[in-house]
This record gives sequence, structure tokens and C-alpha cells, in this order.
Amino acid sequence: MPIINTIRGVRKKSLILIFAFFALNSISGCVQKDDSEKARDYVQQSEAYYQHAISLYKELIAKGRDLERLRLELARLYYNHGNFKEAVEELKDLNSNPQANKLLGISYYYLGNYSDALGVFNKQAALDDEALYFQGLTCEKLNLFDQALEIYKRIKDERFLAKAKEQANDIEKQAQEVSIDEEDTQVATILKNSPPPQKYPQAGALILLSDEKVEVTSLDTQVSSMHYIIKILNERGKEDFSESHIDYDSTYDKVELEYARTIKPDGTIVDVGSRHIRDVSKYLNFPLYSNARVFIISFPEITEGAVVDYKLKIYRNQLINKKDFIIHYPLQASEPIIAANFTLALPKDRQLHTRIINEKYNNFSAKLQPQKEEKDNYLIYRWQFKDIPQIIRESNMPPQVEINPTLLISTFKSWQDIYDWWQALSKDKIKADSAIKLKVKELIKDRVSEEDKAKAIYNFCAQKIRYVAVEYGQAGYEPHRAEDVYKNKYGDCKDQAILLVTMLKEAGLAAWPVLIATKDYYNLEDNFPAIFFNHAIACIYLKDECIFLDPTAETCSFSDLPRADQARRVLIFKEDGYKIQDTPLYLPEHNHLKQYLKLKVNKNETITAKRTIFTFGFYDQAQRYWLLYSQPELIRESLKERIQDISIGSKLNEYEITNLDNLNLPVVLSYDFYGPEYFTAAGNLRIMPQLSNIDISLVAKDKRLYPLDFGTLETREAIFEIEIPRNFVIKYMPGSLVEESPWLKFSVEYKLSENRLYFKQETKLKKTAVSEIEYADFKSFFERVAKRIKERIVLERTK
Repeated sequence: MPIINTIRGVRKKSLILIFAFFALNSISGCVQKDDSEKARDYVQQSEAYYQHAISLYKELIAKGRDLERLRLELARLYYNHGNFKEAVEELKDLNSNPQANKLLGISYYYLGNYSDALGVFNKQAALDDEALYFQGLTCEKLNLFDQALEIYKRIKDERFLAKAKEQANDIEKQAQEVSIDEEDTQVATILKNSPPPQKYPQAGALILLSDEKVEVTSLDTQVSSMHYIIKILNERGKEDFSESHIDYDSTYDKVELEYARTIKPDGTIVDVGSRHIRDVSKYLNFPLYSNARVFIISFPEITEGAVVDYKLKIYRNQLINKKDFIIHYPLQASEPIIAANFTLALPKDRQLHTRIINEKYNNFSAKLQPQKEEKDNYLIYRWQFKDIPQIIRESNMPPQVEINPTLLISTFKSWQDIYDWWQALSKDKIKADSAIKLKVKELIKDRVSEEDKAKAIYNFCAQKIRYVAVEYGQAGYEPHRAEDVYKNKYGDCKDQAILLVTMLKEAGLAAWPVLIATKDYYNLEDNFPAIFFNHAIACIYLKDECIFLDPTAETCSFSDLPRADQARRVLIFKEDGYKIQDTPLYLPEHNHLKQYLKLKVNKNETITAKRTIFTFGFYDQAQRYWLLYSQPELIRESLKERIQDISIGSKLNEYEITNLDNLNLPVVLSYDFYGPEYFTAAGNLRIMPQLSNIDISLVAKDKRLYPLDFGTLETREAIFEIEIPRNFVIKYMPGSLVEESPWLKFSVEYKLSENRLYFKQETKLKKTAVSEIEYADFKSFFERVAKRIKERIVLERTK
């Protein structure tokens, strides 16, 4: 029978008390109460008798008689009051009782322990229809939709049959007989008016409509409404749009799907059923970030010419600091947008700050100024766009935040407001417990200088605390306590920054957390306060110098920064206020790749060689990462592939890695090998492989739409020492050269000393980017250099 809100078998003592209470109230009504006050009294009395019943059951259970019946009744009491955790505790040992197992499975379901619930249901030989219904619901939660359908088919009881049929229909929605013309004339009109695909030869899909609305309420909540209609043109479009992923923070957000459907090329509608919808944790293995979730819609029957059409809302119950919000609205996408609407409504007493960036790339005449109106104490801003071209990707192009016309919106009044808000969230988290204090003491033992102490602490945080790549703000803005991060040995960027700052302060050093927008996000503007940060790092003051540290970059050495952190405007959170400052852009010599090749050509023209590679700056970060996280056999295979460029059929002997685990020293990779050949024969003449090289593919395009972006400055150096057999003489050797431009300095040097040839090539990148206007001159310079260095050394074999 169904589980209902009754308690069987309560002792006579309880019944007498309840009867006495009602009798007393029925004869002593001299003071009249209104109905609401009576209701409150009944609630209090109900809770009192609930607690009293629990006490009586526990007293009886303590006596040790009739335990199974008493524990089942107590569990049912807990269950009926929604205390499922307590019910589970009473039920989990009553394995032989079918009623107990049914109640246990349903309690697990309500607690969200779906795997445990299914385990309980599956162990039962026979389930009544109520248990079957909950078993089906559990299967749905675990994405076992086919099993759920089979279970729902077994339900006969009328009390659960209608619900089971409704669930089954939601799981497996089939193509409807009705076409989109009959179902939704507005969408049908958009489809009929869609432009021909031939007009967009580079497109994989057409975004026929992007309709987005954001309403900020007077209660400081936010509702975002979205409607998208996308036509699939080819396989690339199928790959990109057959699923939609909506990220949200379950602490503050609720996603509500109004509908999702595929419209087949013939106009038939295929609704998205629950089997095609998942709501999952983005970081399942990291409980600290369980609130970061993704709502996934998988569209069925996607073919060329099909259309995906879906509407949803995201309800946010709290603004960033409970009163302010930010929005970024990039105009362009990876596919053409035929029509886009963006509406923002907010109470008229709110002050809105806007910024338009990358306007120079608005070569499609989009109107970036909104239409404004006032309605019902709200200010409404509307933007409408037509025929927005897609972004055609180019190699080595800047990130989209630098080339996509974008509306930035913020209601923050000042950086002081932002400082006050985040400082309040973070300052109490910077506190060392006994475990952290002990670890800091261990790390700085026998280290005298402040820099050595800071290095030891930074290296620990970077190498021993796992980084969980949760973008700042994605799982909330508030960091966890330093002691929790240290205990768990993992954290996102803000958590790792907090732990690093805590440990540095414990060592007596001046350190603070820093919010930063990396290169692929919107850089801080001094006169536009907004929380456009996607990362958190730290800074330390040593010898009156601010040194920025990013502990999430586990292969980045102390006082170095990843490429994405360089030349960024950042917000430093000191105890007495904030400071806006730039992170450094390191000089070319800082990011240095140096390789040394010592090669001997034997008399039979085989070779023995040793190559040693030294890396610094971001080259060291990348090399260290590759060597740390690649299997030894994969490293060996990669080195085997590289030496084939020097001698066809080369055999790798040994390789050695130095300083791999020591962040204080650059990693060094060396390997020696044997090659069966080296020269190209032409009679008695021998042609040496080209020693100098540059990547000419960099300027393969005739012209560019966007800058050529290098990201950072760098220096590359190659030094070769080649020993030539004495039965060879050099007939021709290219001359040395130096070529310099505003962007690049390139030099090549050849020297001969007895039978040894010395070669050196150095490339120094002087600018981080080449603009699209400068590209023609840069291309000309680059091609001229490439042609000059094609010359090779020619030798002659003598008797």
C-alpha cells in the first residue's frame, strides 16, 4: 500500500496526552484567537508531539524488544516529516523487511543518492507500483532511460499509472504529425525567410535568431531569457550545434527549459525528451565546486537542413554583490547571425555604465547605441542587429575579446565598491591553522633570505596543490578557507591564491591576492569598474618590488608568469585598500629557447650527434609540462621523430632530463643519436642540409583580417658544431647575415675552424603583434629573409 502520513502503533501513553490536550482546548475557550494564531499554535503543538513521539520510540527501542517493528515505525515517522536522512539511519539495517527496503529506496531518492536508491530497488524480488514508480524516477536521474521505460510499463495501479505515462512520454517524445507551420507561425515565418546557404559558403550553420533578454528586478534578482533558432548546413554545423551546454551556478541559478525541439527539413517537429537532457556537475571529482553545473540539451534527428529551436530562462536569486551586475555581449560568433535582439531592463533608479570595445572591427555597420524607454518604473534598453558576419578564423590571430565588437555593461560605481565587496569575502579566509603553520615552518627552515623563503612556499603551492580549472566566478566569487584548500590539496585559482598568500604571510612576508583578466578575457580599464575577471593570482613585495605569482601554473618558476598573465591590468587587494597595476611583459631574453647540436660526420658519412636544449621563461614552462606529463616511451618516440629531420633512419641512443622537479632551475633535455647518412650526394660533391630555418607558413596569407599575434616577446638561439671528415673540403659556404625590422631581428653566422664548422642562428621577437596594416611589410621582410637563408654548404670529397 502507498506510504501515507500516518503513524501506526503509537503507544497508549501518547494517545492519552493528545486526547487530554484537545479536551482541554475545547472547554477553555474563554480567550478567542484569530485563525492564523491558532494555526501557529497547532504547528508548534504538532512539532512538540512529533518530538515527543520520537523520544518514546527511542525509549522503547532502547529496551531491546520488537526492534524491527519499532525502527520501521520510527523511520516512517521521520519519512512523513521529510527527515529522510534520519529515516535512512533506521532502515539501512532492516534488509529482510520489504516495507523497510521500499522506504529506504525512496528515502535515498529524495536525498539525491540515486546509486544507493537503485541498488536497494534492484535487490528486491518484487516491488509494488509505488516502488516501481520511484525506481523509474531513479533510473532517469542516472540517465538509464531505457530501463526507466521498461519499469513504467509494469505499473498498473491507477494512482501511479498516469504519472508513469507522463514520465514515459517525457523520455521518448516522437516526431509529431503537426508541422511547424501549424504549431508556431512565428518560427515558421523565420524559417521561410531564412537566406539561402549559398550566400554563406564558409558557414556550418546559420543563427537565424538570437533573442536574449535580461531583467534585473527591484529585489536584486535577475532573470535571463533566451531563444535561439539555428539552421544546420553541414557536418561542421552538426558537430557544433547538436548539443547546447548552459553553464550555471546552482547556489544562485535555476535553469528552466521552456521547450527544445528539432525541426526536420520537411517541417516536422521532434520534441526533446528528458532522455536528451542532462544536468550534471562540471567538476564531479571535486566536491568543493559541486555548485558549478552544466545543463545539456542533446537535439535528436539532426541532419543537414534541420533546425534547432529552444527557449529557456535562468533565474538568479542574487546579484554579484547582492546589488550589482555585469554583462558582456559580443556581437559576432563563429557562424553568421541573421537576426539578434538584446534587451536589458532594470529599475530606473539604477545607474548603468556601458563601454563599447573593438569598434574598429565593426565593419558591418552594426548600431551599437541602444533604444531606450521607461516603462513601469523600469528603464529598458534595446539593441537590434541584422546580418552579423561570422568570424573567419586565421592562424595566430588574437583572442576574440580583442577583435569582436562587444558591449560591456556594469552597474558598479567604483573600484572601491569592488574592493570592499571582495575584500569582505576573502580576508577571513586568509588564516593559517596549525597544519599550515607547521608546513610553513618546515618549508622555510634553514632559509635565510626572504626570496628563498618565498620560493619554497610558492614551489609547494604550485607543485603540491592540484589545480582545478574553474574559471573565476564560475563556481562563485567567494574563495574557500586556506585551511580547507590545504587539507584537500586542491583548489581553483582563487583558492590557490588564498592559500599561497596565507602561507607567505605566515612566513612574515608581505603578500596579497590579485584579480586578473587573462589575455582571453576583457582587460581591466581604470575608468570602467567591473568584475570582468576570470582568474586570481598573488603578489609579493620583495625589496620594494612587486612580484606576481600564479600558483595554478605548476611548471612556472618563481617570478615568472604564464603568457596569458603577462601585460595585464590587475586589481591588488591589500589590507588598507586596492591598487591597480600592470603585470610585466617580459623582455625577449626572458623567454629563451637555446639548442646546442654537436655533430660528427664520420669518414663513411654516418653521423653521431648530441643535442642539448635549454629553456627559459614560457619555453621552460611548456617543456617542463610536456616532460612531466608524458610517458617516457612517448618522449622517446617524439625524439625519434625529431632526429629524422637530421638524418633519415636515425637511431636514438639515450636521453636525459635535468632539473625536471626543481622549479628554481631551468629544465635541460639532452639526447644523443646515430644517423646512417647526412649529406646529399651529387657525384663527388656533397650538399649539407639547410642549417638555418624560419617558419615561412607564418606569412602564407596574402593579407590578414586581424593582427598576427605572437602573445609575448622571445628569443630563439641555435648553435651547431659540426666536425667534418678531413677527406672533405668546403667548396661553398653561405655568408653571415643580419636582418632587422621593427618586429624582428634575425641573424645567421657561419665560421670554419680547421675541420669544424660553427653555425649560429638567433631570432629575436621585438613586438608582440603585427597589425593587419603592417602585415604586408612584415610579409615582405619575412619572405626576403627566408629566401636568403635557403643557401646551403657544398663540400667535395677528395681522394
